[in-house]
Amino acid sequence: METIAVYVVLAVQWIGTAMHVLAIVLGLWAFIDAFLRPAEHFVAAGKRTKGFWLAVTGGAAAVIVLMGAASMFGLLAVVAGCVYLADVRPALKMFKPVTVRSRIRRPGRGGPGTGWH
Repeated sequence: METIAVYVVLAVQWIGTAMHVLAIVLGLWAFIDAFLRPAEHFVAAGKRTKGFWLAVTGGAAAVIVLMGAASMFGLLAVVAGCVYLADVRPALKMFKPVTVRSRIRRPGRGGPGTGWH
């Protein structure tokens, strides 16, 4: 029985460590994404300013690293990162640059099998 208890304790420790690392990655991902987005996109999307989200996500990442994800403030930090990634990031993605095709098809200039003879 003692052997099973040892393995259960080890499994719980590994799961806790994995969740802590996952929370750190989530916080850093949110901060880096907010850092890389142009400030105009935040205003155009109707969200708070870029500085606000940099402060929130950066503070959240710091709290997770320093206090752990299982603390009360750590849980709030994880929620802050999740709010950015689930609400703000999709709104900002609508404002990414549109790629334009470099070549326009014209009748008589298509290759074989394109239907443009």
